[in-house]
Amino acid sequence: MRYGNASSRLRTAKSYPIISTENTSLADMKYFTNGARVIKAAFQNIIRNAWLGIATVMVLILALTSVNLLIGVNALLSRAVNILEDKIDVTVFFKRDANDALVRQARFFIEGLPQVRAVELIPADQSLEMFRERHANDPEILQALGELEENPLGATLRIQAHDTSNYPFIIETLKNPQFADAIESRTYDDHADSIARVHALSEQVRWAGTALIIVFALIGILIVFNTVRVAIYTQREEIGIMRLVGASSLYVRAPFVLQGLFLAALAMVITGLLVGIGIAWMNPILTPLYDGADPGLASYFTGNWPLLLLIEGGGLALIVIVTSWAAVGKYLKR
Repeated sequence: MRYGNASSRLRTAKSYPIISTENTSLADMKYFTNGARVIKAAFQNIIRNAWLGIATVMVLILALTSVNLLIGVNALLSRAVNILEDKIDVTVFFKRDANDALVRQARFFIEGLPQVRAVELIPADQSLEMFRERHANDPEILQALGELEENPLGATLRIQAHDTSNYPFIIETLKNPQFADAIESRTYDDHADSIARVHALSEQVRWAGTALIIVFALIGILIVFNTVRVAIYTQREEIGIMRLVGASSLYVRAPFVLQGLFLAALAMVITGLLVGIGIAWMNPILTPLYDGADPGLASYFTGNWPLLLLIEGGGLALIVIVTSWAAVGKYLKR
């Protein structure tokens, strides 16, 4: 009975495949060794062609700097448009004898409109003080004010809308008969000319920057292509031997593609440092041009750096991989 059980267990064991941990370890070791050789070969290519590698990095830095310069200029122009739009308002001047209750009612009515973002009520006394400050260098006007016994100015409402397209509706609303008799005048400064000039400048910068980026991208492709070609030429005998012993096309291509990616990564790091230094240097200079407001350059790059890194890094990596792959492929076809 014991012998029968033993033979049964032996037949069961034979029915299952035996997995050799030694074979698995050897396969893992082979992949690790090949990966280490590829990385070593890539660094050897960079060292052997150091000057060409430096030229490649410099051109890639110029291309990336041009991209970020265009992005920065567009951010500054967008910020300028936002600041100009914030200055747009409708100013309503009430008559001197307008009832205070009516003025407050008009304010509450305007604030209730969905198109209105903010309403500021300036009392008559404050309006007079602001008028004097604006004409501090005009003694004739100040003298005329001094001769008056009463304040010639009434209360003022300063209205800001959510969007510039809302202002015509607000102006029409102010013609409400309930308030029209108490209103002396209205002013509407839309800064349309300034905004149009900024938009036109932004369009010109965008076209010029795009052309510059295309030029540097083409130069970068040629430089990367030639860098890989020179590296292939210096190792033509080694590549020939690898092909003779049965090395795959992927194994031959990998060091050169990796070389291009290393150079691209170095260019990305240096460009990032240059952009950071440039922003820190430019921000204090640009602040007075924006009437003391934040130019928005640092906040834009800080808030969007993951997206910029993904787009710029991904685009550069794609260009380098395709160019390096094509350069090696041309040689392998011979």
